Amino acid sequence: MRDENPGSEPPRRSGPDRAVAEREGPSNGSRAHPEASGWVIETVISPFHCLYQDALHFHTQSHLRLVRSESEASRLARGALLLYIASAEALVHQAAVELGRPELTALIANPGRPTSLADAWRLLPAIVADGPAGAFDPELPPWPQFAEMLALRSSWLYPGPAAQRKAYYRSPRSDAAYEPLEPHQTPSGLSISPDSLLYPKTGLPRDPYALRPRHLDTARSVLDAAIESLDRRLAGALTRNQRHRKEPVRVVYPQQK
Repeated sequence: MRDENPGSEPPRRSGPDRAVAEREGPSNGSRAHPEASGWVIETVISPFHCLYQDALHFHTQSHLRLVRSESEASRLARGALLLYIASAEALVHQAAVELGRPELTALIANPGRPTSLADAWRLLPAIVADGPAGAFDPELPPWPQFAEMLALRSSWLYPGPAAQRKAYYRSPRSDAAYEPLEPHQTPSGLSISPDSLLYPKTGLPRDPYALRPRHLDTARSVLDAAIESLDRRLAGALTRNQRHRKEPVRVVYPQQK
């Protein structure tokens, strides 16, 4: 895992941890004793950070389970992929609220009238107070790859008719185990287009049961590249000072003098 990765886990929870560590009781007896009432800390969560780290966990577990069971690895991979995309949603919506002009924030961050995730990522720089720092070309990486990643999730949520949900499996013989068909394994007499099996730019499988840890490696790389690209368009405001994953902590009881 790269340390500079936008989603990498920081070495410790950010914020004034010293206040949490210094748990000395009141010296003058003017406040309630912590022994009786306990200590209460307040934090401000970053859903992006939480969901991204959960995705990383399932991503790692998917790799580990592959040796034992491809079906278990695939199940964990599906969960990880959904969490990666959920973290992308949390990131852009949080950024819209924190960085966007108040009168325009609702264009992206109104749950009552949700904007598609692809449009939210495209529009975010336009609602930020300082304006976009760079042009957006949807034809240049990582945006076509990011679009395929979102399209895969959408195909799970909006499955469509049966004709759009065909999947193919291959075995060396009829009584052996069947595995998802790869484009290069398609028999010459069978009319199956490669694009019906895999997304062309990322190689992500359209069949959810065919998702494997290696596909998660691709998905995570695409998401990280999209975060870096969006950050450049915002002149670094998206991740400046680790804003997108900070979770500051302070003691709220007993009150500190």
